[in-house]
Amino acid sequence: MVIKTHLEESEFTVTDVKKRERRRNPIPPFTTSSLQQDASRKLGFTSRKIMMLAQQLYEGLEIGKSGHIGLITYIRTDSNRVSESAQSEARSFITTKYGAEYLPDKAPIYTSKKNAQDAHEAIRPTSVELPPESVIAHLSKDQYKLYSLIWDRFIASQMTAAIYDTLTIEIKAAQYGLRATGSHLKFAGFMAVYTESKEGEEQDKDVDLPELTAGQSLKTYKILPKQHFTQPPPRYTEASLVKILEEKGIGRPSTYAPIIDTIVTRGYVEKIEKKFQPTELGCLVVDLLKQYFENIVDVEFTANMEDRLDDVAEGEIPYKQVLRDFYQPFAETLSHAEEEIGQVELPVEVSDVQCEACGRFMVVKKGRYGSFLACPGFPACRNTKAIVKDTGVTCPKCQGAIIERRTKRGKVFYGCQKYPECDYVTWDTPLKEVCQTCGTFMLKRGFKKGGAASVCGNPACPTQVESTPKTSKAPKATKTTKATKTAKTAKRRNKSG
Repeated sequence: MVIKTHLEESEFTVTDVKKRERRRNPIPPFTTSSLQQDASRKLGFTSRKIMMLAQQLYEGLEIGKSGHIGLITYIRTDSNRVSESAQSEARSFITTKYGAEYLPDKAPIYTSKKNAQDAHEAIRPTSVELPPESVIAHLSKDQYKLYSLIWDRFIASQMTAAIYDTLTIEIKAAQYGLRATGSHLKFAGFMAVYTESKEGEEQDKDVDLPELTAGQSLKTYKILPKQHFTQPPPRYTEASLVKILEEKGIGRPSTYAPIIDTIVTRGYVEKIEKKFQPTELGCLVVDLLKQYFENIVDVEFTANMEDRLDDVAEGEIPYKQVLRDFYQPFAETLSHAEEEIGQVELPVEVSDVQCEACGRFMVVKKGRYGSFLACPGFPACRNTKAIVKDTGVTCPKCQGAIIERRTKRGKVFYGCQKYPECDYVTWDTPLKEVCQTCGTFMLKRGFKKGGAASVCGNPACPTQVESTPKTSKAPKATKTTKATKTAKTAKRRNKSG
């Protein structure tokens, strides 16, 4: 507060103004790792889904009269290399569509990481003559999204750098030095097609500062003191976990998705708001592994083993020696661990819900589809119950409780507890606050372009932002995709033209 007081009493004077030009270079086309990271951040897909869709695009689809065509190159690669023919096609396409100013003098050459296996190119479209718009009618909505991402990244990688005008203003106030920085996009370059997403960071935004000169006095409008504290490292998302696996040399491009899938399906972690959080089982397993298999769960172990296997492939070390060096000490450690650990049971979480069959307090168990309540008297008593999350909101149809439910794929929706007698359901989150216009409960509605808003749960209320999802049926994915809608629209326009 002392600094704030000094500043409020001081005169602000511009001491220096620096104008510069900053270039932001394009990034290379996708590798397996960067594809999983970017598609996870931009499209919200899991690593497993990304690789499944990429495999479909690689194997090929029926593209109208052209027949069966593979749309992208091989999807398991850590190389940034691009063939000369593909670069030549891309340069012609860029010149035609965007103009010569978007084309660099020479085709860019991207270097791969040190231990990359260069057998396959980077992930790119097989033909520049098949832009996403031309095949949209033949792809599913998710296939189209991923193909567009791969297409945009490849085309952008062959374009010129983006250019920013930057402005740095140094300001003096009493004994304090202040700085204001701003930037403005002067030439979009590759950013006219594609901008890379970053974990936990905002994209570059224009920050315009007024034209000032050295020696100019400034008028103080407001002083906002802010104190920053050291934050703990953020929890891993799928994108950041793939990134750290690649940085640490753990696994290969083809193993990132199975690694993530394994720790989730075995219950070692759970996803909460797209971030991984360790479960009690996960913490217990890690503690045991660190205690008895310290050398193997070390981060460097997998990377070192990968290097030794590479040496075997190159004929520098006999494979039997590598097996012998690993297995003999591992077998001894494993035998010792089996004797010491025995059978481990997780602590039981007791609920306040009584079993209707025998009167015992039920315990929380984890199953294939999440947590549920079970009687501790199993197998004598086999009573189980779902864990109900009550929203505290009353159903508008039958006055029952609206509870949280999940689809078979784990997507959350909300419905009446009296289902199937009452069929009220909604994808939007019911809120305890009520509408000031009609008194109906409010819904928290998320939007495709980001953000959320509170809207009235009554479809007929004038406070509606957009129509409420129909409640006569359980939420169900529509069969009409964006691709088919676009194709039908184009067909109608052709007929009318």
